Amino acid sequence: MNKYRWVFHLTSSLRVRVLLIILFAILPALAIFHFTNQEERNTEIDHVKQDTLELAEIISLQEKDFLDGTRQILVAVTQFDAVRNYDSDECDRTLSNLLSQYRRYSNFGVANTEGEVVCSALSLTKSVNIADRKYFIEALNAQDFAIGEYQVGRITNIPSINFGYPVYGYDGKLTGVIFVALDLTQLSQFEEKIVSMIPASSILTKIDQNGIVFVRTPGLENLIGRQAPETSIVAEALRANEGVVEAMGTDGRPWVYAFVPIKSNIYQDDLHLILGQPTEILLAKANHIFNRNLLIMAVVGILLLVGTWYGFDLSFMRQINSLLYVTKHLTNEDLEARYSGPSYGNSEINYLGDAFNQMAAALERRERHLIEAYDTTIEGWSRALDLRDKETEGHSTRVTELTQKLARMAGMGESELVHVKRGALLHDIGKLGIPDSILQKPDKLTDEEWEIMRRHPQYGYDILAHIEYLRPALDIPYCHHEKWDGSGYPRGLREEQIPQAARLFAVVDIWDALRSDRPYRAGWSKEKALSHIRSLNGTHLDPKAVELFLRVVNEMTEEH
Repeated sequence: MNKYRWVFHLTSSLRVRVLLIILFAILPALAIFHFTNQEERNTEIDHVKQDTLELAEIISLQEKDFLDGTRQILVAVTQFDAVRNYDSDECDRTLSNLLSQYRRYSNFGVANTEGEVVCSALSLTKSVNIADRKYFIEALNAQDFAIGEYQVGRITNIPSINFGYPVYGYDGKLTGVIFVALDLTQLSQFEEKIVSMIPASSILTKIDQNGIVFVRTPGLENLIGRQAPETSIVAEALRANEGVVEAMGTDGRPWVYAFVPIKSNIYQDDLHLILGQPTEILLAKANHIFNRNLLIMAVVGILLLVGTWYGFDLSFMRQINSLLYVTKHLTNEDLEARYSGPSYGNSEINYLGDAFNQMAAALERRERHLIEAYDTTIEGWSRALDLRDKETEGHSTRVTELTQKLARMAGMGESELVHVKRGALLHDIGKLGIPDSILQKPDKLTDEEWEIMRRHPQYGYDILAHIEYLRPALDIPYCHHEKWDGSGYPRGLREEQIPQAARLFAVVDIWDALRSDRPYRAGWSKEKALSHIRSLNGTHLDPKAVELFLRVVNEMTEEH
């Protein structure tokens, strides 16, 4: 047993035990998840590519059958008397009847050797010449079945591929070319016969070398003749020729696209066939396996948790919860919180708990000293301001004490009162930016001097805004000269736009100024000052603030 003692010693560590539990619970499940999900995913993607290859082969065979059928139709039609004789009316009727039987075609027509269309299943509203069309030129020159290029028909005005075959008179001479226009939208419907072979919600697209859609099924024929909307997929198909990519579809969902080249019997250049399918549908089976394994993992995890809960509760969770309690309270600036978990000897958590308590005590001392240093500094600044302006010496201390009483009566909490105190002490800090010639002028200030004096709230904001711990105290220095009716400065705030602390302070500031002696006048009596404050109610001052102030003054009077 002694030789295995080091193993027991190692596993007795709380961190090692927790790590082993997590590893044993997660690693096998992760391995199963990764293996099964990846395996099924790869299988499904391979199926998409294989389906696309099979579809390309089937479409190619269908095209060949279609071409053979089209050739046979044209050969048969050239034997009609109405066609060989260019009997216009009878020819039009014959071709019109033929068109009604074959919905995949958009028109039948006959052109003479000059390319002038002399007969058409569709009515002609003007003369049409097709001498420049590829199928016409090749049918005339080779005197055989010819295939044209992608075009927008001059008679039908829809995307089509035309086919031509020479027409001979009874004397055996070449008299023209009969042509038929393959309606590409109908071709998509024709190829919907293979839709049953592809998964639901898939989209099958056939494009040329320029990314032009020749076939789009099911139900998206309006894109035929236009650029395919999946531009990045088209670019990759034209570049790589064959492959599978995953990308966002036009509907904003992830799709899997497989693309292969297709040897077309109809089009001159090779085309590409693209089969797209929503990822969530394609990987439905893989997701089923994933969810099944997830359920297995959840069941196993629950059993593990139930089996270990009670044992870990005594040796582990109570201490952890106590540490979490302390951590949360310290995070919320409750520096009086202490770890008080159960003691189980010299465990790591007990050591950690003691360290937490020491840290909290140190933070509490530091916070207390820091606040004392802050407040001492602020009081020093306040005294310096009073010394600079002899008329207001002691003013900052008096208004601060009274404003705190008023704020407490208004329902402000202790944390808010700290900022009220700091703001009140520093309410005139902006006067540091006012020249002594104006600040200490014994005579009445000129309009220009008043304009400079009115800047001191903004100066106060500029001074304090960059000091983080004083930002919450900015309301009073910045807004104590705003008035309830909006006539104040620096921003012309009105009513509730003015911060509450500034509204309360404004009453106290006026009270102290009226009650204090000045070189040019004696301090006002209590009754006179109160009467003046009442006169400012609703114009200069907040009515609620005035009401609270009068209550505070009455209480102070009763105490004395």
